[in-house]
This record gives sequence, C-alpha cells and structure tokens, in this order.
Amino acid sequence: MNKAVFPSEKEDSILAEAVAKVIKNYRKERHLSRDQMAFQLSLHKNTLYGVEVGVKRKSGSFGHTQLTLPNFIRIARFFGQEPGHFLEEVLAETDSSARKDEI
Repeated sequence: MNKAVFPSEKEDSILAEAVAKVIKNYRKERHLSRDQMAFQLSLHKNTLYGVEVGVKRKSGSFGHTQLTLPNFIRIARFFGQEPGHFLEEVLAETDSSARKDEI
C-alpha cells in the first residue's frame, strides 16, 4: 500500500518562498501591484497577498496560500509562460534557496 508523502515544514517553506519570489519578480517587471494582478486574473486579492506577504512573514505554510494548480497555471499563462517552464523557474529558485540554507 502506498503512503502519501508530504513535504516537511522546511520544504514547504522553501517552495512557498520560491513561488512568491518568482511571481513577485514577474509582477514587478510589469509594474503591477498585487491587487491589479489579482483583478486581471479574477483572483481574490488575498490569494496573491497570502503567497507573497504570508510567506515573508512566515505566517503560514504554502498549503495555506490558496494557490491551487489551476491558479498556478493561470498565473504562468498570464506572464506568457507555459506552466512547465514557470514550474522550472520555481524549482530553480528552490534549489537556490536550499543552497543558501546549507551555507
């Protein structure tokens, strides 16, 4: 019987920080506020707030950010990226964050 494998709190935190950083970088390149971006994507403004600010304040895990897979795909496409490429950027950022933690 297969058991579900859940990320540790540290892994969850690294993923959340990476997603937040990638989204924020893309958003800043386009001179968009979180609220403007949320409006254009028809997302509740707290979704992006939870991703970017919640992570910075360590007030919750990635699981509490409300960033579902469909929303992740919508955000990737909003920035003109294929979801797989966008995920690669997030994973590259997680590698970068993990290396910083090791130092």
